Amino acid sequence: MKCGGTGNAKPADEDIRKLCSEIREACEIHAGNTFDLFEPVEYKSQVVAGANYFIKVKVDNDNHVHIRVYHKLPCYGGTKHLHGFKHPHEGGNGPIDYFEQNIQSDD
Repeated sequence: MKCGGTGNAKPADEDIRKLCSEIREACEIHAGNTFDLFEPVEYKSQVVAGANYFIKVKVDNDNHVHIRVYHKLPCYGGTKHLHGFKHPHEGGNGPIDYFEQNIQSDD
């Protein structure tokens, strides 16, 4: 991993599944609908003042979304915030990679 960049894509593990479970409602609110399926497939991470996670999530048999989740350091509360979302037509069905924050939050 280069300094400031993301690591290689990894298969979703239990920690990523838990993170997605915690952030699912924010994703559904942003998307304007509920997902029958919300299954993380793979992810990349980036160490910042905390961590950014870029996660590819399967939302039905044919489609995926990409989400960007910021996890604050424990000394700053350790909270998790949805910072980005890509619908399938915006590249969500493609390979997971870094993308800019596209959701504003109060963190």
